[in-house]
Amino acid sequence: MHYFTSFLLIIQIFFLRSVVSSPLFSTDSQSVYAIYTLSYNDTQSTIIYINIQFSTNENTLLPLNRTLTFIMPRSIPSGYNLQMYDSYVDNLTARSLNGNPIIVEKESTDSPRWIVKCSSTEILSTISYAIDLAKQEKGILSAGDASKIRRDRYIGILGYSVYGYLEQMDRVENFPIEIIVYGPSEWPIHLTLPSSDTLSNEQVFGMTSGRAKNYYHLADSQVYMGPNINLKYISIPLNQFYREKSKSYTNTSLSFYVVLYTEDSHNLDFDILVDLSFEAMENLLVYYNSTPFLRYTVGVEMLKPLGEQYSYSFSMEHLNSCTISIDYGSGVNSNSTKTRLKTFQYNIAHHIQHAWLPKRLFSKFYYPYTFEVTPVIDTIWFNEGFGQYIAMDAMANVLPLNESYDYRQYFIENRFKFYFNLAPLFIKEMSLDYLSMIGSTLYSVDFRTGSYLFASGALMAQEIDEFIQLKTQKQKSIRDVIIYMMKWSESNEYISPFTMKQFPKFFMDATNVDVNSILDKWLEPNYCHDMPSISSKSLFSCVPAIAVIFCCMFFHIVGDFL
Repeated sequence: MHYFTSFLLIIQIFFLRSVVSSPLFSTDSQSVYAIYTLSYNDTQSTIIYINIQFSTNENTLLPLNRTLTFIMPRSIPSGYNLQMYDSYVDNLTARSLNGNPIIVEKESTDSPRWIVKCSSTEILSTISYAIDLAKQEKGILSAGDASKIRRDRYIGILGYSVYGYLEQMDRVENFPIEIIVYGPSEWPIHLTLPSSDTLSNEQVFGMTSGRAKNYYHLADSQVYMGPNINLKYISIPLNQFYREKSKSYTNTSLSFYVVLYTEDSHNLDFDILVDLSFEAMENLLVYYNSTPFLRYTVGVEMLKPLGEQYSYSFSMEHLNSCTISIDYGSGVNSNSTKTRLKTFQYNIAHHIQHAWLPKRLFSKFYYPYTFEVTPVIDTIWFNEGFGQYIAMDAMANVLPLNESYDYRQYFIENRFKFYFNLAPLFIKEMSLDYLSMIGSTLYSVDFRTGSYLFASGALMAQEIDEFIQLKTQKQKSIRDVIIYMMKWSESNEYISPFTMKQFPKFFMDATNVDVNSILDKWLEPNYCHDMPSISSKSLFSCVPAIAVIFCCMFFHIVGDFL
């Protein structure tokens, strides 16, 4: 074990023994059930060290004095993708409360699991391992799915790529976790999780800590550190945005951060990035009239490609943050056109938007999240399509009427209709729920699936929005529906999925408009639906030829029997 990690382990054992009373996970909401420590102290190394210290208490959830299973994630929340993060774990060890080593064996079934052979007379205390971030980045071709390291300069860590868990930890909603991060003493560190040791506006160096509600929140968080990061903090008073004052937002602020690491500062101006990000967040706060989080980070990377086979164009949404990956040399600066600034900002806005939908408003199979394999979700058209349409609507909503129309039309024509028409026929023939299930693992790998799903969902949302406005003489819109659905989700603590039986009812309850006919048109399998390249006239013109072919086949078959 690394000497620095050993020192941290001694400190943590001393701390946790003071709260131990039995070998079981606690259900006390005030307790910390586990302390994750991430340490990096050698700037010439590319290896980080993870130590997990488990707390014990009288109230039981998971016994720690039996054979246990430790798991590394493979599935990426909202990523609709699979990465073998377990293959980058080295030197995984476990120790008992008395400091004795516990036998650990990797499962032989090519799974991301390790069997921790703890006996009934032992209490599991810690699990430790190392991860080479350079090896991980090199092994994952989709750069947005990998943690990054640049020696002497920068580390950017995706939680699900480095934090493992004991089986069942990921199914417990109330499972408070402390995360402690150690870096070189002169390095600034930023956590996307709420800090447990500093004020929001304080820049911290060398060490910091944060608190996660449960494992899902920990896994969906990020860590940024290094002398080459740019960091901006903005306090956004919430009460100035909301038309409804029923909630106690008085004197409450959103701690908003923009973090940037770029290897091309000429083509990515930090001040412009901050302004675009801040404006996008403000517009979404106005649109939703509420916020389910009090801390949010826009994390941006522009990296020199490791090779031609690597992709740097996919960004990702998270509960309290978004990770924006920008192709090298394609950022924004003072010479950028208005169109470039608009599309660049929209990408940020649509990923910020996802912190509401689908992160906190979703259908079945999205949550509780399955980390070992990609969950099969049949509503990606809603998650991505409605989500992207809402982002466009929020950005256009604050503009003057003529500019608002032009903004909407730009993205409807150049994004949604463009990708919709670009899809091959075999994809258009699939129902959206079936294509969503396929896209659950192929969304970014084969972007024909992903782009058609978000394009179809967005065009569906557009049709519904225009229909609602027509029926209500523009007194209601899709915005009223989404706000209504968010309030429903909030009343269910943002953890309950809605059903497709409920879905049309939300529209009726929020606007008194029946949209079933539109939903049916888009969602029911109909192989002649929305294929602009094949008109009904051309289909009917094929009937004589089809009839001739059928007759020839019939007489040929009959002839074989004669």
